[in-house]
Amino acid sequence: MNGFRITQKYKHNATPQAMSISALFDRLGAPLHNVRYSWGGVRADGAVILRVWQDETSKIDGKRCVQITNHEFFRGKAPNLGYEERNRQIDLIRAGARCWMIMCEQVQPPLVPREIHQFNGNELFVGGELLEQAGETWIEWVDRIPVQSVTRG
Repeated sequence: MNGFRITQKYKHNATPQAMSISALFDRLGAPLHNVRYSWGGVRADGAVILRVWQDETSKIDGKRCVQITNHEFFRGKAPNLGYEERNRQIDLIRAGARCWMIMCEQVQPPLVPREIHQFNGNELFVGGELLEQAGETWIEWVDRIPVQSVTRG
């Protein structure tokens, strides 16, 4: 395993509740542009929050990283709004925007498009350096922080 836990529950007022990922993006101040196709959001302060996948984590040059593009999959296909939005979000990160990530686990067996089985609603993974590997963009995750340290209210 990659050394992190996946959780879907969070505690609010000491009562465990299930939370949708779109509600978590709202709580983080980065509402999804469209709940069907968006893979991330941007806060008013410019910070980017990305949905990422546990099975797309790897070590690159000794750094823990998550793949955040899949150019090969989309090459030659009709335009995809989520993919286009993700590329704009990566441009913001390249320009210096802070990045946090919500780690997701996909349903099994895997579906296309991917569906979330569960996600870590308690921690955000802090993005660091962007890396290019085999034509894809990866982001280093340098730390984990409690969601509460980023939420508003």
